[in-house]
Amino acid sequence: MHQPHPQHHYVPPAPRTRQPVFDSGKMRRGDWAVLGMYLVLFIFGGAGLLTVIPGFTEAFKDQEAATFGVNLIAYVVLFTAAIIMGADTLRKSFATFKYYPWVKVPMVPGAWFATLIIGAIVMVLLGNPVKSENQLAIEGMTRSVPFLTMFVVTALLGPFVEEYIFRHLLIGKLSRKINVWVCVAISVVLFTGLHFIGAGSFDITSAIPYTTLGIMMSVAYVLTGKSLAYSYVLHVFNNSVALVISYTLLPLFQQ
Repeated sequence: MHQPHPQHHYVPPAPRTRQPVFDSGKMRRGDWAVLGMYLVLFIFGGAGLLTVIPGFTEAFKDQEAATFGVNLIAYVVLFTAAIIMGADTLRKSFATFKYYPWVKVPMVPGAWFATLIIGAIVMVLLGNPVKSENQLAIEGMTRSVPFLTMFVVTALLGPFVEEYIFRHLLIGKLSRKINVWVCVAISVVLFTGLHFIGAGSFDITSAIPYTTLGIMMSVAYVLTGKSLAYSYVLHVFNNSVALVISYTLLPLFQQ
């Protein structure tokens, strides 16, 4: 007896999962408050007023440690305000690692290394590399501040504050009004300029590391769906490696 052949039904392929774009939302009063605090403390030098408090500077063993103390207080205040406003966005945007993790995870060290190489090539081509006042100040602090204390401020608190300001606000929220790549350009220029506030001088070669870093983190932020978490991880990785080098290898070259 002839047995009927089973029918094969066509099953369409599952649709490819697209990476989400994380909504940064509109500017809120709290965002403006954090931005205002940042301007007052760092751009207009408000944090430096701590040094005029009687006994503040004398409480530290040297000037470098006192400078770190000023940064510590300012960043704790700003980090607290920024995490209150951005904690939910940070938490949700970690979901970006679910999409194409085989690319995004290796690109954390990969993007850092590429930025390092590109920056080095540009500085060699321009000639006469010069360290910025900001970099010299950090190197001075490494001789007076314990690694773990420096790590908390420079590799954890500071990067979140800067990513919140320069990526989340200046790209994520501002791009609701302006083209996103124009926002990237604004973010990179302001991020670079931040590191020369109060220096009294500007040298293009000393700006290259900050410019390449700003470009890398801003582009990564956009390409990962405006993920605050991803740009923060990149920033933490960059600053962590820089600190480890400053505390281990740099003293060997200075001897």
